[in-house]
Amino acid sequence: MAELKVFKETALPGTLEANSVYLINPAGQSTYVEVYVTGTSASTVRRMIKESDIQAMINTAISGITAVEVVADIAARDALSLADNAVVLVLDASSDSSVNSGAATYIYSDASSSFEKIAEYESMDLAINWADIQNKPTSSVADIDDAVAKKHTHANKTQLDKVGEDGNGYFTYNTQNYVVAGITGW
Repeated sequence: MAELKVFKETALPGTLEANSVYLINPAGQSTYVEVYVTGTSASTVRRMIKESDIQAMINTAISGITAVEVVADIAARDALSLADNAVVLVLDASSDSSVNSGAATYIYSDASSSFEKIAEYESMDLAINWADIQNKPTSSVADIDDAVAKKHTHANKTQLDKVGEDGNGYFTYNTQNYVVAGITGW
């Protein structure tokens, strides 16, 4: 078995030895050590990852997570080349048949290569069932519809339409002043 050599340096030497470990403590750095390992040939060298490598990997992995793509319209959204899940704000989404006007936000699924609308800024396409509404009236839908239809229906509507008031605030019926028992001044 080959002998393993360990070297402590401030910089990686230009010429390396086979079967060696190089511990590099760069000048002025006391918080970490870079580690390089050579194989049976000095030309085969591997560096162990260091803090900045890990940070770079993290930065790369999360670089697109919070990004929101903003595009002018649906055609621009469809022209995007997305390689990961993404959120896309379409400023004019009116060419989407479910959007009458205004903007909409879509989520892109990389797995299915498709967009799903998650928000609309003109109106949302909602389907609400009466049974699902909380704190609703106890009346049935039919009773409420009937009450709304009759809201201005009165059996004596013709007579009620004749009731009024003159310029002095006195009661009139069919534009004529009338004396009401006990009230004087008419």
